[in-house]
Amino acid sequence: MTPQFKQLLQIGIIVRDVDRAVRYYEDVLGMGPWEVSFMRGDEPPMEDLVVDGRPMPCIVSKLAFLKAYGVELELIEPIADTPFKRWLEQHGPGIHHIAAVTEKQSSLLQSVTGAESEYSAYGQSLKALLQSCRRSTVKDIWIRGQGLHGLMDYSFLDLREETGLIVECYKNVHPDRPRADF
Repeated sequence: MTPQFKQLLQIGIIVRDVDRAVRYYEDVLGMGPWEVSFMRGDEPPMEDLVVDGRPMPCIVSKLAFLKAYGVELELIEPIADTPFKRWLEQHGPGIHHIAAVTEKQSSLLQSVTGAESEYSAYGQSLKALLQSCRRSTVKDIWIRGQGLHGLMDYSFLDLREETGLIVECYKNVHPDRPRADF
């Protein structure tokens, strides 16, 4: 069988306060420097950000990134009403997901969810995929997002029962270009 994941990209950690977490990592653990930014759907280049089929014209989250040990650590401070914010409210801070590149995201999502339709976060077909998932299996695509004018395309799959993980499948839309960071 061909591996579905081509590259491990990151470990995503949800925190209540990115600035405080970054100071702790740098001052106490000696890990840094971090790149801090905002995921904003209210200005370029992310003005087309869509999460679960819903446009997000606002500050979605504050993020910090550190490349270490061959992967990227991502700290996520949810700001807008998103699945990340609800996760923080329900579970508290902690490791949330791993992210991996997949070049055949649609076939991976179909094999995991049992759905047979293609999808797009911008159209009716996302709704059709989610409805098909709910009818045919207990697995849903937990979060679905696209943006950066087609350069960003990701889905989160809740595979905690099968693998102990939530997995972010990050489609490498342009395999000859590096992944776009925020």
